[in-house]
Amino acid sequence: MPPEKKVPLMRYPVHEHMVTLPGNRLVSLIQLKGVSSETRSDDELVHLFHNLNRYFLALGKKEGKHLMLQTYITKTGIELDTQYTLPLPALQDFVDAYTAPFRNGTFFQVGYSIALILKYREVDEGIERMSDLLSLSSTLLAEYDPVIMGLEENEHGALFSQIGRYYSLLINGHEKDVLVSDTRLGDAIIDSVTNFENYDFVENRPNRGGQRFATTFDL
Repeated sequence: MPPEKKVPLMRYPVHEHMVTLPGNRLVSLIQLKGVSSETRSDDELVHLFHNLNRYFLALGKKEGKHLMLQTYITKTGIELDTQYTLPLPALQDFVDAYTAPFRNGTFFQVGYSIALILKYREVDEGIERMSDLLSLSSTLLAEYDPVIMGLEENEHGALFSQIGRYYSLLINGHEKDVLVSDTRLGDAIIDSVTNFENYDFVENRPNRGGQRFATTFDL
C-alpha cells in the first residue's frame, strides 16, 4: 500500500487557516501553551480540565462524526546563537550561565497542538463550518493562549504555510519553510523517507539527522 493511503498528503490552502485533504476534508491547526502543574493549585487544574472537557463536548455536539481531532505533543531543542555583552562582570556571568542551556542543546521546549479535520460536501460550506469551529476554539481555549496557524508573507511577497512548517517538524524531525505554490503542501514538506513496510513500527529516515522510529496503536 502506498504511504499516501496511510498518511494522506495535504493539498492546497483554501483559506488563511485551512488546507484541503483528500476525501473532501479540511484541516486547521491550533497551537496551545502548556500549563505547569507545579505552579497551579489543584482547584485551578481541575477547573482547566473541566474547561477542556467542555471544549471537546462542544465540538462533538456541533459536528459529530464529521469532525476528527488529532493532538500532538512535541519536544524541540532551542538553539541560541546571539552573544550578549554586558559591562558588569557579575551581570555577564549571570547571563552566560542563564543562556548556557540554550547554546549547548540541553534546553527543550514542549509544544501542544490540536488539528481539526472536517468532512465537507462543498468547500465554501466547509470553510464556513471550520471558521465557526476555530472561533469556538479561540473562546473556549482562551486560558491556553491558542494560536491558529495560518500564512506568513516575507519581504518579497512570497507566502509560506505555518501548517506546512509544523507538519515538516512532525514528519522530518525539523522545521522547514514551506512555500505556497502550485506544489501540494504534502509534497513540499517532505524532506525524509518513511517506510511503512514493517509490521509493528514505522521507520523515518530524514535527510538531516538520524533515523527515527514510531509505533502506532489502534485504541
